[in-house]
Order: sequence, then C-alpha cells, then structure tokens
Amino acid sequence: LARADLPDTYLFQQASQSADNLDESDLAQWDVDPPYHTPRPLETPAEARWTENLVQVIHGRRFRMEKE
Repeated sequence: LARADLPDTYLFQQASQSADNLDESDLAQWDVDPPYHTPRPLETPAEARWTENLVQVIHGRRFRMEKE
C-alpha cells in the first residue's frame, strides 16, 4: 500500500490543496486506527462509491497535512 500511487481525482486534489475545499468536519474519526465504531455498511454500488470517495479524500487530507 505504501508504494501505491496516490489517486489523481478531483476529490483527492481538492482535499490535498486546502481544508476549505471540502467539509472535513467528520473526518477526524478516521484518523485513529481501527476498529472504527460505525455500523457495517450495506454492500451496494452506492456504498462502494461512497467508500472510494472517502478513501480519496482521506489520502488527500493526509497528503496535505504532511506538507504543512
């Protein structure tokens, strides 16, 4: 995973450029290590897309925070 390329998506770019670009108010819960205390999501295409978007935003946010 450490060698995987960072995503080149709109959400990643927005999150990596500024905390003001996206609403990051609920993202702090993902800064801690698992287990996460959230209900198991349904396995639907919409949930899979939401999860992928979350991963892109988290990567962008962490990338930005490392640069600061």
